[in-house]
Amino acid sequence: MKRGLIIAIGVLGVVAAGYLMCPKPDLDDYYPRSRAFFDAHGRLLRLGLAPDDRYRLHRPLHRISPRLVAATILYEDKDFYRHPGVDFPALARAFWTTYIARTRRVGASTITMQVARLRWRIRTDTLAGKLEQILRAVQLTRHYQKDRILEAYLNLAPYGGNIEGVQAASLVYFNKSADQLSLPEALTLAVVPQNPVRRNPATPKGFNNLLAARQSLFQRWLEDHPQDRQSRAFFELPLAVRPADQLPFEAPHFVNHIDSGGFRPGGDTVHTTLDLVRQQTMQSLIRDYISRRSAEGITNAAALALDTRTMAVTAMAGSADFFNTQIQGQVNGVSARRSPGSVLKPFVYALAMDQGLIHPASLMKDSPRRYGGFTPENFDQRFLGPLSAHDALILSRNLPAANLQAQLHNPGLHEFFRQAGIADLQPASFYGLALSLGGVEVSMLEVAGLYAALANGGRLRPIRMLQEQDLEESPKQILSPEASFLVLDILKDNPPPESHRVPLSAATGNQVAWKTGTSHGFRDAWAVGVCADTVVAVWVGNFDGEGNRAFVGRSAAGPLLFDLLAALVPQRRWTVADRVNFSRLNLKTIDVCAATGELPGRHCPHTRTSWFIPGVSPIRVCTVHRAAAVDVATGMRPCRPTPHRTRMAVFEFWPSDLLAIFRTAGISLKEPPPFADACSLDQRATAGQAPAVTSPQSDLVYAMRSEQPLNHRIPFNAVADGDVRRLYWFVGNRYVGASEPSRPLMWTPQSGAFDIRVVDDHGRAALTSLRVEMVQ
Repeated sequence: MKRGLIIAIGVLGVVAAGYLMCPKPDLDDYYPRSRAFFDAHGRLLRLGLAPDDRYRLHRPLHRISPRLVAATILYEDKDFYRHPGVDFPALARAFWTTYIARTRRVGASTITMQVARLRWRIRTDTLAGKLEQILRAVQLTRHYQKDRILEAYLNLAPYGGNIEGVQAASLVYFNKSADQLSLPEALTLAVVPQNPVRRNPATPKGFNNLLAARQSLFQRWLEDHPQDRQSRAFFELPLAVRPADQLPFEAPHFVNHIDSGGFRPGGDTVHTTLDLVRQQTMQSLIRDYISRRSAEGITNAAALALDTRTMAVTAMAGSADFFNTQIQGQVNGVSARRSPGSVLKPFVYALAMDQGLIHPASLMKDSPRRYGGFTPENFDQRFLGPLSAHDALILSRNLPAANLQAQLHNPGLHEFFRQAGIADLQPASFYGLALSLGGVEVSMLEVAGLYAALANGGRLRPIRMLQEQDLEESPKQILSPEASFLVLDILKDNPPPESHRVPLSAATGNQVAWKTGTSHGFRDAWAVGVCADTVVAVWVGNFDGEGNRAFVGRSAAGPLLFDLLAALVPQRRWTVADRVNFSRLNLKTIDVCAATGELPGRHCPHTRTSWFIPGVSPIRVCTVHRAAAVDVATGMRPCRPTPHRTRMAVFEFWPSDLLAIFRTAGISLKEPPPFADACSLDQRATAGQAPAVTSPQSDLVYAMRSEQPLNHRIPFNAVADGDVRRLYWFVGNRYVGASEPSRPLMWTPQSGAFDIRVVDDHGRAALTSLRVEMVQ
C-alpha cells in the first residue's frame, strides 16, 4: 500500500513536472499565410493562395465579429471558458459510447483540442492520436489564455475546400472582413468547421446542408439572445455566397509589383493606394482604344495615374490585357525600362532656366550642328531656324534641346537624373547629348515621378503604393519652384491631339500640361500630362521592341492620354496657375521684343509678355532693330546723315550666326543696305556691333601631335553684325586670311601662345587668346 502510494505520487510528480516544464508552442508563424490586397476604400483586389495552396489569413480576436465568436462557442464548445482545455466528463462519455458500447462515434473535442489537432496536424482517429491531442491541449492551456486559444481556432478552422480561418472565409464567401459579418453570415460560418466537407458553401449539396445546420443553431441562439427574434426574416432571405473560383483578380500588374518588388510590405493584409473604380475605368478605356486602333498595329498600351498631392498611385495598367499571351500581356509596361523619346526634354529646359541660360522667350537655334561624332537631327528631318524656347519645347525640336544640354553644368543632365533617382544609369560619356533625346531607358514610374515634381514646385517625393508608407518623408528639391512653373506654363500651350480639339467657344475644360515622346525606330510612343492633382502617363508599343511607324507619341499615345484625363479628372476649368502662390515665387512678367525675346530697344516694332526670373534669367536689350540713315536717291547708307537728302529707317541687323540659320531653314530676310562706296572704315565703324569670337576659345589649351603637325587645323570663327560680309583674321600682327561670317577660317597651328584678332569689313574688331601645346 505504501509502495503504491509512492508510485502514484511519483507519477503525479512527473506529470506535474511535465506540465510545468513543457515548452511554449508557437501559434502564429508556423504556418504560411495568404496575402489579401485591398484598394484605398477597402475593396478586395486579390486574395492569393498561401505557399501550401490554402486561403489562410490571420485576424486578431478583437477584429472578429462578436456574433461569430459567440456562435462558434455555442456550437462547438459551450463550456469553453469553464473547462481546463479538455472536457473530461464529455471525453469519458464519448469514449464509452464509441469504444465500449460501440453504438456510434461521438466526438468530445473542445476548441482547445481542435486547435491542437490543427496546429500539429494530428490524426485523431486512433487512440494514440487522441491521447496526443489531449496532451497538446493541456500544453496549450498551460501557456495561453482562453481568448488567445479561441483566436487561434478561428484562424485555423476549416471553412470548406482549401479555405482556412474566418477572415479568409469572410472575404471569399461574403466579400467582407470578419468584423463586418451580419448575424445570418456569422451563424453560417459558425457551423462550417464541424463538417467542412458536407457543409461546403461552394457546392449545392453542401450549401443545403449548411442552411439546415444554421437554422438549428439559430434556434439555440435565440435561447440566449431573444432580442434577435426580429432578425428571423433575414434568415428567410436568399444567402449570397461567392465560391473561391470567383474571387476578384483586379489590377494584376499593380498587385504583382507590390508583391514581388521594392514595395513589398509585411503582414498578410495589404492596404494599397489604388482606387478600384479609377482602375477599372482606365482598363476599360485602354481596351476600347486598342480595339479602335488595332487595324494600325496598335495592340498594346500601358498607363499610370498618380495623385500629386499624396504621390499615391491610383490606377495602373501594365498592359492592355494581362491574359493575352500574343502581346506578352503579363509584362508590366509601367515598371519596364524603355526609351522615353522626348518625354524628358522639359527637364532640360527647367535646368537651363535655373542655370540662367534661357527664359521662355529666349531665342533658340534650330539648325544643324555637329558635336564631335554626334550630329542630332529633328524628328521631321527639317530645321525651323531661330525660335523661342517656348516654341522649341512645344514643337519638341531636338537641336535646341541638345544645345541646351551641352551648356548645363552643376548639375548636368546626367547628374540631375542621378539625383532624381533614375536607376541603372551608365556613365555620362555613354550617352553624350543623346541623353536629352531619349538615349536613356527609364520606367513609367520614374517619368511620372519627375512630372509630379514639376507639379509640386520642383520637389521630388517617393511614389506611394501602400497606405502605410510615410506621407511626411522630406522631399528632395531638384528644381526651383519658378522653373517648374515656367515649364508647366509652356506645356499647357501644347495643343491637344487632333482627335481631341474643340472649338474655342466650347473649351471650358481643364488645362493639360503635357508632352509626348517617340523613341528611335518607332518602338515606343509616350504621352505624359499634368492636370489638376493628377499625373497620367501613357505608353503605346510592343514589348518585343518591334517598331511601327504608327507609334508616334502625339498620334498614338496622345489621344489615349486625353481619354484618360477626361475620365479621371473632374472638369472644373483647372489652370496651371491654380496651385501656384505667386507671392512666394521670384517671378515677374516683362515685355520683350517679339522677334528676339530680349528687352525691347527703342525701335522694336512688336513686343509680347514673357515670364522672367529676376537675378537668374539672362536679359539684355535687343540690338537687332536699329535706325539707320538712308540716302533717298541711292537707297544706300550715307557716310553721314544730311538733311533733306537722307531719311531714317529701321532695319533688322541679325547676327551672322542667326542669319545663317535663317538661310538654312529657307527663311529669307531683308538685309540692311550697304554703306556708300565713298565711306571710310572710320565712318562705317561708328555704328553696329563688333564681332564676337566663338573659336578659338581662350579658356582651352589646344593639343597637337608633334609627329603630324600639318594634319591639324583650328577653326577661327566669329559672330558678326548683320551688315558684315567679310572677316579678316590676324595671329599676333600677322594677317592669316579672310572668311565669310558664316564660314570658319581653318588655321594650321604652331606651338605657343598667341593673340587672335578679327576685324570685320566695317573696321570693328575683337581680340582673344590661343594656347597650343605639342604632345607626343
